[in-house]
Amino acid sequence: MSNSDRWLDIGAGDGQAVLDYYASEPKAAAEKCGRSGTRARAVALSIEDRRTKKWQLQAAILGGDRIQYLSGKRLRDYSVEELGKFQLITDVYGGFSYTEDLSRFIGKVLSLLEVGGAFYTLVQNVQLENGKDKPSSSFQTELVDSAGRDIKMCSWLKQTPCVNVGCESKNDWDTPTELVNIHKICSDVSVRPAKLLRYEAGNPPGRRFQLEP
Repeated sequence: MSNSDRWLDIGAGDGQAVLDYYASEPKAAAEKCGRSGTRARAVALSIEDRRTKKWQLQAAILGGDRIQYLSGKRLRDYSVEELGKFQLITDVYGGFSYTEDLSRFIGKVLSLLEVGGAFYTLVQNVQLENGKDKPSSSFQTELVDSAGRDIKMCSWLKQTPCVNVGCESKNDWDTPTELVNIHKICSDVSVRPAKLLRYEAGNPPGRRFQLEP
């Protein structure tokens, strides 16, 4: 990414991913560009403000809006005008793993993504796209169609127009996990609705959704 691109990290916690990203920038490149360097502008999003002194120091050094930290609201409560558009959006054990409305969450993410941009996320304890689930696997996020038949997470996402979806199934991890990347290729995005059937608090929560006809 270039220094004119923007990156949104959802469920950012203390913003460590953003700090690591900037820490990897060569010092010479940063000094050459007036401390902004070649890194994209980053926005860390968290429900709670978990910034540390390390974040405050890095933000002061970079100046301007190179890194921002937003808290106090869920992703769905921000307007596109408030957040702007992004070339990259990430979510690691963030909103996608905890939302009670999968369709609304994905729709919101894609509305914030520029055409040509990408969204990277993961979901654990889910039926894997490659079908190599362990016999003893129990799923904490389940999807079924209108007739009650099982639907895989990535199969549902691939029904969305104007995106290319890639999935990497991790059946050798402690919990079956799907790594998901979604590339937005045009603006006419429409996510197939899925209603919530069950939600049990946990880390991650137990969820069951049913796709609407």
